[in-house]
Amino acid sequence: MNYITCNYIIFHLYIFIDFVLNLIKLYTTKLMDYNKIYTVIFIVFFSIGCDHVIYNDVEIVRFEKEFYNSDEKKLDDLIDEYPFLFPDQFSKTTWINKINDSIENDLYNYSLIEFKDYNFNSNQVQSIFHNANNILDNFKTPTLITLISKSDFNERIIYSGPYLFISLNLYFGSNYYTNIPNYLSFNMNKLFIPNDIAFKISERFVQSKDDRTLISNMIHFGKILYINKLLNKEDEDWVIFNTNQKKMKWTIDNEFEIWSYFVENEYFFNTNIDLRSRFISLSPYSKFNLDIDKESPGGIGRWLGYKIVDSYMKNNKVSLNDLIDLDHYTIFKNSKYKPFK
Repeated sequence: MNYITCNYIIFHLYIFIDFVLNLIKLYTTKLMDYNKIYTVIFIVFFSIGCDHVIYNDVEIVRFEKEFYNSDEKKLDDLIDEYPFLFPDQFSKTTWINKINDSIENDLYNYSLIEFKDYNFNSNQVQSIFHNANNILDNFKTPTLITLISKSDFNERIIYSGPYLFISLNLYFGSNYYTNIPNYLSFNMNKLFIPNDIAFKISERFVQSKDDRTLISNMIHFGKILYINKLLNKEDEDWVIFNTNQKKMKWTIDNEFEIWSYFVENEYFFNTNIDLRSRFISLSPYSKFNLDIDKESPGGIGRWLGYKIVDSYMKNNKVSLNDLIDLDHYTIFKNSKYKPFK
């Protein structure tokens, strides 16, 4: 276990205080109402809030700080310690040039400002790993490694199993990325780091199916988002579903109409690749080819897939690991999902 419950701590504190009070009884003649003392202690400690959990720290490596402050000797040590960050096809000179590159240093210096007070070991991040340890087979808490990278904005976080890499230069806030459309850059913000961690972990545990139907794509992402929500219990839906609050509300308010549109157009078992770009891919809005399109979030098929998976889990006695392996047609058929008008 990588956590200590509040109740566990309180129980042992109570035992300790009980021992101390008994010692006082032995060595004092002063009349005291010990029953009242016990009662007060009991109430105070248990009113602290035992829903809280104290987690063990996650190991954090601030690689960018070590790298950009390296001399040749320190660089050799880093290469020995983190060989997976220094591919063999690149010479040591390449890394020295990178350390001295003005653009790289500008990014590094900006990261020092942007993440000055950021807690990578927050209770939210720790709780995500705690939840993953509890519900995902063979999951082990990874080491978090922060760095400056040239990764694509879709790979802000890379989860390899033992390690989870966070590209800080892809979380400078949407205003920083003037050349990236807002629907892609709005979540390139450090507030989204915990949920991105949860999503990447969830994504790794759900294998893609060799099936080109729209419903298969929807339920694939539905599984990922279902696990995502189990891991990240703190963020609101608009964060988890990568949209804004206004579009999230529109989606919830129009759930029946969205469902009816897919049914009436017989899209679920359609293999037309165009449907994936309209309803699965990240985009400024989903393309119903209606006047209200711009009010919708992009990738609304992912959200609908989540609703189907969520309904399936509520109506069937199935473990999470069984859900992960289940074929998409079984989930769709037995979900009993039908939103109310």
